[in-house]
Amino acid sequence: MLEQLTERERKLVLALLPALLITAVVYFWTEPAAAEAPVLDKAAAIDTARQRLERGRATAATLPARQENRKTLEASLAGWEKRLIVADTPAQALVQLNQLFRRVARVQGSSVDIRSIDLGTIQPAGDYLDVMVNIAFDCQVEGLVNLLADLSAQPEYLTWRDLRIVSNDSKQKRIQVFFTLVGLAPTRILQKPATGAKG
Repeated sequence: MLEQLTERERKLVLALLPALLITAVVYFWTEPAAAEAPVLDKAAAIDTARQRLERGRATAATLPARQENRKTLEASLAGWEKRLIVADTPAQALVQLNQLFRRVARVQGSSVDIRSIDLGTIQPAGDYLDVMVNIAFDCQVEGLVNLLADLSAQPEYLTWRDLRIVSNDSKQKRIQVFFTLVGLAPTRILQKPATGAKG
């Protein structure tokens, strides 16, 4: 192979071989200067770790109080939710509210004469549902007061809205009352039951 090279090329190859050999020796057998490692402020790192530890301890110390507070709130919520209308479907909730009003009105005796009860609607109310029934009845003024007081005393959470009073018979002091009775129900009654898989 060297025979095919010109005289000038042969001199270059012969001069290049020792230079390559020296370069390889210097590159592979001498240690490169060690890069200087950055100087870490160990005191600052220790202080930061200590502060994190103190924050963790402070958070851990509040955990029992938070758990106790959560238990108290959950018990309070469970007690409050006992006042919800318990039903499996929206229709059942409306019927239960209807029956509840009829039961309270029956206690008033003949002083309350129910004219109509129309099953109303169910509307979202935050995390719960408003179950509404539209009611019309005749009564005397004291009968209305007693009826509203008895509705407020029921274990279920009840309220009313759109209360309208019309005076028809001034001699007997009877009035016509129209209002919407509202109870609260859980939102789960809107969820459709899952259908079973067909095999």
